[in-house]
Amino acid sequence: MKKKKLRARKKERTEQAILIAAEEFFSKRPMDEVNLEEIAEAAFVSRTTLYNYFKNKDAIFFELGIRQFIAINDYNEENFPNDLTGFDQYMQLVVTAFEDGIAKPLIFSILREFFARINQSDISLKEWAAEIKKGVGRPRFERFLKEIEEPYLVRFYSQLLRNRDTWIKVIKKGKADGTIVNELEESHIAQFAYMFMSGMAEEIKLRDSELDLIGLKPTTLFERIQDLISAFARNP
Repeated sequence: MKKKKLRARKKERTEQAILIAAEEFFSKRPMDEVNLEEIAEAAFVSRTTLYNYFKNKDAIFFELGIRQFIAINDYNEENFPNDLTGFDQYMQLVVTAFEDGIAKPLIFSILREFFARINQSDISLKEWAAEIKKGVGRPRFERFLKEIEEPYLVRFYSQLLRNRDTWIKVIKKGKADGTIVNELEESHIAQFAYMFMSGMAEEIKLRDSELDLIGLKPTTLFERIQDLISAFARNP
């Protein structure tokens, strides 16, 4: 039993080392400019060992996104006191989306790559969503993952759906308690707010030196952006 635990910890450390090394490269260069050899070298493993953990470079790239969204989703689900109004929970999600975008800009590259692949293929997101809703972790879903060429895309999408469901739940609560009065569908409000916040986070990160030159602080921008998102939620 002790040896099994040691092997499991060693495997976990190796996998983590590969992901840390990969994140460093992917954060600085486009995915297609990063190769497996340099990831393996930086992680102090052979390419053969790397393949024991990840099928290919794409699997590593999307695993980074999967884990980031798992962390975001876990945080959101564990840190929303029930005594907050739906609107207050909604604004907490807004802040989290912005801060995550600033702290981990790689997620934008992963999101763009995901939707680029979906838009260029005949994959049906409705089919994926249907399978995911039947239950992640269940035998049928695990078989479904094994039958497709890029299972990491489905796993990534399952975390996107989980994130969206949290937004929708919060917005429904806000409509029920009267603190959110926008008449759009909950999923539309969620999509607008998330895309707006994450997009602004990306722009602020991109234009950091320009903002510094003109003396415009990111915190000031963020406050004004929150005002816009707040007004949108309360627009009847």
